[in-house]
Amino acid sequence: MGLRVSVLGQLTVVDGESGVLPAGELPRRARQVLAVLAARHDRIQSKDALADAVWGEDLPGNHAGALEHYVSVIRRRLQPTGSPANWFIVTRSGGYLFDTSRASLDLAHLRALVRQLDAPGPDGLAVHEEILGLARHLPFPEDPYAGWAEPIRSEVAVVAVNALLRLAAAALTDDAPRSFRLASEAIELNPFLESSYHAAMAAAVAMGRPDDALRIFERCRQVLDSELGVAPSAELAMIKQSVLAGRAPAVQSAPAPAPVTPPAVTRPSERFLGRLTEIRLLVEPGTPPVVHIVGPSGSGKSAFLAELGRHTPGRIGIGDAGPAVGVLRLAWLRSVLTDLDATPEAIGAVDRALPDQPLGQADLELIAATFDRPEPVYLAVDDAMNLDAASVAELAWLSGHCPGLRIVLTYDYPSQLSGRPLAGLGTPVVMRLSPLTAQELEPLGDPAVRRLTGGIPALVAVARRPAEVASAVAMQVARQRTEWMPPLAWELLRVCAVLGDLGAAELAALTAQPVTDVLSCVDALVHAHLLRECPDGKVGHASSLVCGAVAGQVSAATALYLRKQLAAAS
Repeated sequence: MGLRVSVLGQLTVVDGESGVLPAGELPRRARQVLAVLAARHDRIQSKDALADAVWGEDLPGNHAGALEHYVSVIRRRLQPTGSPANWFIVTRSGGYLFDTSRASLDLAHLRALVRQLDAPGPDGLAVHEEILGLARHLPFPEDPYAGWAEPIRSEVAVVAVNALLRLAAAALTDDAPRSFRLASEAIELNPFLESSYHAAMAAAVAMGRPDDALRIFERCRQVLDSELGVAPSAELAMIKQSVLAGRAPAVQSAPAPAPVTPPAVTRPSERFLGRLTEIRLLVEPGTPPVVHIVGPSGSGKSAFLAELGRHTPGRIGIGDAGPAVGVLRLAWLRSVLTDLDATPEAIGAVDRALPDQPLGQADLELIAATFDRPEPVYLAVDDAMNLDAASVAELAWLSGHCPGLRIVLTYDYPSQLSGRPLAGLGTPVVMRLSPLTAQELEPLGDPAVRRLTGGIPALVAVARRPAEVASAVAMQVARQRTEWMPPLAWELLRVCAVLGDLGAAELAALTAQPVTDVLSCVDALVHAHLLRECPDGKVGHASSLVCGAVAGQVSAATALYLRKQLAAAS
């Protein structure tokens, strides 16, 4: 393919002989027309839709004629010897489309790479490296806040952050400085994502720089407090305590006194609602030895473990496997033992462990004594899908040698276990944390909370906080739950946020996508509890908080256009 168009970063166009064409010299409106078509590549854009994106409410008197002029300018400047047979801006059905079979487009290639990650393949890291090479520069810097540009910039930022974190985790053992640089870059792209701070703290510790890890925690605390009005999660606080414990100076004399136990993490005291069936299953006699608790981001898995602790005081240890790599491989186990007031010898067995070697039998026996009690003892691991093979083998040994031990593991989706060591423990009991029901929310005394939050616990917690805080949390929940869905899924959320409940045929018409693709995304969004199914077969937002947050990113001009399109299709 000869012509190459790049919109990630500054707009550039290169011909088949690597000559740079004068895209930057195009008139501003012509550049905007080209950018909008690139953002919506391979989809026909009517002249009305294109004009709405470019001019908004300031439409020229003859916007169709103005568009024809700017498309002509693009063709003359970028394909001076071209013809209708090879123009990459194609006239079709009274509108225009950017045809990626006639000119390559870096944004289209990036989206293809993201789809490739969903398919089984031998080298996902190589794909992430290529994604990062493309996504480091956000698209359309000339129009960052335009209604048509903002969702694409957000899409690319999410892809970039995910690639940075996957590559940071892969580099942690062999190249901790690179892992630190990648995690720090992820923080700059999205300063509200705790997993970026997790990765940066783990890399700092791996480099022998615990003070940097603590500074990263403090930055996270300040950002979340000042921008969202919330504190870092209990899991991140646990990591901080592990760093503090590991930084303590070693005692040289013998016999060594008992190590100082790090202060217990204070868990949130907010009111806990629902989940009685799940709690009862875990605390009543006959509890299965291993239970998996699953639910997407914001479903309250960490709060569930804290509530389980309230029902089993002194008999539960909770650890977080999020940073369980390198020198922090056993940070989760140290937290568990600390919660259970284990002996100094048991905690010392964890502290002596080398990052690349599993615990020996003598150390495992010291640790197992912690779980030798008359009543059942609970070992809970949050973000358990991150456990490595050695940690899973150690859990299996403890489960087999401690009759009273009950292991509780939390993570987002059962599909995450595919190809991971944790699958080796088996899944005898899997409990999914669904949204809270109206009945479970009754103690709040506000019937509107169910519609406001969709029953998503993370939204229930902020429902009555300042609007900007609730909106920010709602947007984060929606972004995290759609992270691995096709871009069309986010477009469906936007359309429903503006127009309300819609049927599959209406959504297909409004997005110019096949009904089969629309239905696939609708299924995923319903499963993620972002859309709800209506009795008439339509779908709409499950949470008015999410609906409002998403609608807030849609310009008035785009909303007006969508309403006109829906009216025309009716």
